[in-house]
Amino acid sequence: MTCTTSGTTLRRNVAAATAARTRAVGMRGGFALLSVMVAVVLLATGVMAIGAANTVRLKAVTKSTVRSTALNLARGHLEVLRGRDPWSLATQSAVAIDEAGVPTASGPYTRQVLVTEVRSSLVKVEVIVTSGALSAPVNLVTNIYRGGTMTPSP
Repeated sequence: MTCTTSGTTLRRNVAAATAARTRAVGMRGGFALLSVMVAVVLLATGVMAIGAANTVRLKAVTKSTVRSTALNLARGHLEVLRGRDPWSLATQSAVAIDEAGVPTASGPYTRQVLVTEVRSSLVKVEVIVTSGALSAPVNLVTNIYRGGTMTPSP
């Protein structure tokens, strides 16, 4: 009889230990569905924020590239004008140009030259380059001396 009693006690002790282990494993055995959903929402929000930041960066790079190209076109044409005879400079109407500054019918940029006589021997030359992608035109201004005297005309 003692064998049976100790066997039953042993079985009860093993069953109790197994139940306790099962409860402990069940409590730390995984994530709750709510925790997984919160993690997925946070991850999705982070990915969307990175995507939006990348879109803004690409737009800024594109605008910067277009503005740099327009500035280079204006500088190049201004240097060409400085190399000409100052007495032959005249206002030029707007003309469509490509990225190389060559006039074309469907160029993405528009260049205009304004020549204003400040004095009889001094002219102000403005080169204005615009584009549909620019928020404001690129406007370069210089003064060119024509020779003669620098005294104002009466």
